[in-house]
Amino acid sequence: MKEFMYAAGYYPLMQNREDWVKDIETMKQCGIEYIRTAELFNAWDRIEPTENKFDFGFLDDFFDLCHFYGMKIILGTGTASPPYWIHEKYPDVNILNNHGEQYPNHVSYSWACVDHPGFIKSVTEYVSRLVNRYKDHPALFCYQIHNEISLPFMPIQGGDIDLYCYCENSQEKFRHWLKNKYKTIELVNYAYRWGATNTVYSDFSQITAPKTKCTSWASVTRWLDWRLFWMENLVDFVSFQNRIIKQFDSNHLTSTNIFFLKSQDPLGVITALDQFEMAKAVDVIGYDLYPGSGNKLENSHEFSSMFLSLAKSTAKPLGKDFWLMETESGPIGGWALGPSRTVDGNDLFRNVFEAIGHESRMTLYQGFRQWDFQPIHWGGLVDLNGNHTDLTKAAKKIGEITSNYNQYFGNAKNNDAKVAILISKENAIILNGMDQDAMLLKALKGAYRIFWEMNFDVEFVTPELVKSGYANRFSVIFAPFMIHVDEELSLGIEKYVSQGGIIISSARLGFLGDRGWYNHTVPDQRLSSVFGVKVSQVYANTTCRITYKKKTYDGYWHKEFLETAKDTKILARYTDDTPAITINSYSSGKAIYIGTHLDVAYVENQSMLLWDLLSDILAQESIEPCVDVNYTNRQHKEINVNFLSDGHKDMLLITNYTKKNQENFFKNGKKLVEIKLKEKNYVKAFDYLGDTLVEVRNQLCDCTISLEIRKNEVKIIRLQKELRDE
Repeated sequence: MKEFMYAAGYYPLMQNREDWVKDIETMKQCGIEYIRTAELFNAWDRIEPTENKFDFGFLDDFFDLCHFYGMKIILGTGTASPPYWIHEKYPDVNILNNHGEQYPNHVSYSWACVDHPGFIKSVTEYVSRLVNRYKDHPALFCYQIHNEISLPFMPIQGGDIDLYCYCENSQEKFRHWLKNKYKTIELVNYAYRWGATNTVYSDFSQITAPKTKCTSWASVTRWLDWRLFWMENLVDFVSFQNRIIKQFDSNHLTSTNIFFLKSQDPLGVITALDQFEMAKAVDVIGYDLYPGSGNKLENSHEFSSMFLSLAKSTAKPLGKDFWLMETESGPIGGWALGPSRTVDGNDLFRNVFEAIGHESRMTLYQGFRQWDFQPIHWGGLVDLNGNHTDLTKAAKKIGEITSNYNQYFGNAKNNDAKVAILISKENAIILNGMDQDAMLLKALKGAYRIFWEMNFDVEFVTPELVKSGYANRFSVIFAPFMIHVDEELSLGIEKYVSQGGIIISSARLGFLGDRGWYNHTVPDQRLSSVFGVKVSQVYANTTCRITYKKKTYDGYWHKEFLETAKDTKILARYTDDTPAITINSYSSGKAIYIGTHLDVAYVENQSMLLWDLLSDILAQESIEPCVDVNYTNRQHKEINVNFLSDGHKDMLLITNYTKKNQENFFKNGKKLVEIKLKEKNYVKAFDYLGDTLVEVRNQLCDCTISLEIRKNEVKIIRLQKELRDE
């Protein structure tokens, strides 16, 4: 049986040695039993400040102290923070941007190029020494490889993020990557043949990486290859460290932590992050979630749930777990004009239990004590002197709950999702190169938000998961702004629909195919048969009007003119009477095509057409959420309910997403909520935190639970099928 892990980040070198015991004792009082350290701050640069002169003394003492108190350590490999002597020994080791500037040493982490042979040699030697020193220590729990593995998301001089890395080592590795992909220089020239000033190569040695996006009339294919190369390259770097660790220690887990949906590069194109492939490189994939940074929850109430659904979706197909390896422990960001958000105990409760509700097996606060040396506002369950605060009290209460349900939260799962959203790294890369990925992000948010607000569990699938047949477990797959569909994905979608699946697509499906070139038919020939539709013409930057069931709604941006096959049914029309939304029966499944972007329209102007359309289609197919939530004066999904079960005990985790600016949502400080469960045999429900019974009403096919919730409140409801004491 697995256990849920309650953790915090702590850096002994950053605190006075006499405070270590005080802080660890406070952690123990909070129920925290795992500490992450040495990934930053007291990492490689502090342990080996001079080549071959190591100082493990402080870390040895900290390991021993943690063991004395029964604490377990998540040990960082520290490779995100190499020592300065590496730069001195190899002046060309710093990553190089597209303007020929090296990333500076004295700012953020990950400044050394993962393709530099000197750096790789040094990493090999250091990680080997680190693992051999601590592999047999009883306080060691696992290893964290690197920290927030990616290319830098902080621009050197403000503005857009810089492109990396253009050093000769990376470019040479890119040439080898191209040679493995294309085999001959003639095929490279064919793939890269577009260019207003066309370059014809006679040898692979002539190839240089693109220093500009497609917006400069550069080759889409060249840009696609360059970003795919870097995504694979960073996965390879993590895999390389994983192999070193496993060579000496096969008894402890490996992990890495990644950070996506960040405002600077939400889809991970510039930072070269492919989270689905990264999850394959380690035993457990970890994620860093800061919903308070930039007030993300106030701006996008679905943010945390969407983030965690994406995280779960990378681990679940592999049969792996995911961990929340960083989340807020106190005020976040803003320097002197901050904090961006004054995090309180309600935030801690919501963040931790939202993660547990999405099957996260660990939550780690970053950090336990705020760092007095960097006045940016970044967490702290205790104050700068290590004294208890209201956040400490909240963390302690959370620790009591997670301790009582330790094994349950370590093993319980959600219901199987019925809905998936198709997401593709190639699609994101191409749209980023066109500077149009903001539209893709809105489409993804809109698609997720509308299913989430309908109370469906949602997962994300990649083209690989569609091709492999893994996606066949979902009743519905939604494809938002999926402009890139290659031949293999087209075949995978056809097979999915043929076996009974329902595919729903917004406009521009398969606009591009292999290499990012035009498909001559949109969608391509195979998908035109599946959807029973072809796009004959398109208008852009227009607000089309669509009539569906006697109501007229707004579309968004594109208006595609659709030619329909004989048996294709028209569900909705533009106001000029041409088809706007169609449905086609194909083999055992169905394909719905939408000639505009209703997902974006839902986000941008609250157009309800997609909601009404999906409500009808899902009802006709008898696809219902396993848990349905209802309450009055609903503007968005202010209250979220996650269902968990370990096969013996069922539970509801209820979190609150009420926006600060929403008035009159709570009457007399409370809100009546009704939760309908498809399971009809529950006879008892108990509010664990309120220590009260909750009303349960059984109907013919389901049961309903009624309860009251307060603003910012988290509730844990235990469900029973028999009248007995647990």
